Amino acid sequence: MLEQFGLKRPPSPLTREQAFQARPVRNPALKWRLNDEDNVEIIVPRRSDRMGRILGFLFYVPETRPLVLDEVGTRVWQLCDGERTVEEIVQVLSDQYILDRHEVELSLTAYMRTLGRRGMIGFLVPEEMARELGEQGRELVGLPGVSSRSDLEKARAQADQEEASPNEAEGTEAGAGQDTAAPGAKDETDQTPPQGGTQ
Repeated sequence: MLEQFGLKRPPSPLTREQAFQARPVRNPALKWRLNDEDNVEIIVPRRSDRMGRILGFLFYVPETRPLVLDEVGTRVWQLCDGERTVEEIVQVLSDQYILDRHEVELSLTAYMRTLGRRGMIGFLVPEEMARELGEQGRELVGLPGVSSRSDLEKARAQADQEEASPNEAEGTEAGAGQDTAAPGAKDETDQTPPQGGTQ
């Protein structure tokens, strides 16, 4: 709010080098699995904002729906483990798929930006980078309620415990609900073959 009136400076944008040192991490609140084709299938919850509640009231919108990633999207998802930097992920994809490094950088950054905006991944960053982003005191940015490695480990442990619980019911239906597909993803009902890359 203060930024709009020029009273507070917006956080300075990160340099390319700084952004490539971030370590992407999957949102531990999302459930996912490998399907029969060895592609990642993420269980996406229904939107919980006002629009999601209105749509859920007016139409039948299931609580969750599957989002199936293509081969490259699956590989990126698996590499978002909080251990590898964006730079290292670029190198792995460039080597594995024999692609031009610049092409991988452009596609990967756009894909990760989309995943980040949708709350599917967050980024572990050094303290000085968090400060530049206006996220003072946070080690992990982009995931609500998770601000440090210890928070991340607790959330992962809680997700593992919930997954082990036999009382859990999954109400997924293909193709229903709000469209939240990211580049490199297709709905389960989409019969087009994987593109072999991110868009």
